[in-house]
Amino acid sequence: MKRRTPGGIWALRAVTVAVVLVVIIVVASVGYSAYEDYTAVRAELSGGSQQAVGRAVLQGQTETVSINITVPNSGLYTLNVTMTCSYPSSNIVCQRTTVNVPPGQQGVLHFRLVVANLAQFTGLSDHRINGTVDISMPPFVSLSVVTDFSGFVSTGGG
Repeated sequence: MKRRTPGGIWALRAVTVAVVLVVIIVVASVGYSAYEDYTAVRAELSGGSQQAVGRAVLQGQTETVSINITVPNSGLYTLNVTMTCSYPSSNIVCQRTTVNVPPGQQGVLHFRLVVANLAQFTGLSDHRINGTVDISMPPFVSLSVVTDFSGFVSTGGG
């Protein structure tokens, strides 16, 4: 006699197949979007149509560095980019800035760094300004890069 499979098992198998397909599609689209965003931002920063535009203004002992970076989003999901920095004294003030770029559009990240007493900054043997760039496609992917922003300051080699 043949054993008969209950109908609920077939429904459970169909749901499992559907969930696996959805997961594969989401992972593939996030991967594609991340790759497209990476290549677009890399091309922009290495000589695209509107490269990062920077300007340093020195007034007495105060230097203000302003940088505007065009952030293109060629991917499928919203791209969030945040820049901030920290320094152990109040001599350096860094404006935290964020841009949210919808798919297929461009946004401009306006970053500003102020060194209040340039002579005090240059007298230090280790004048590292810890900078952080956070890039994310919520709620899927987030990347945080920590770097030295002291090269932005004219006496730091910038």
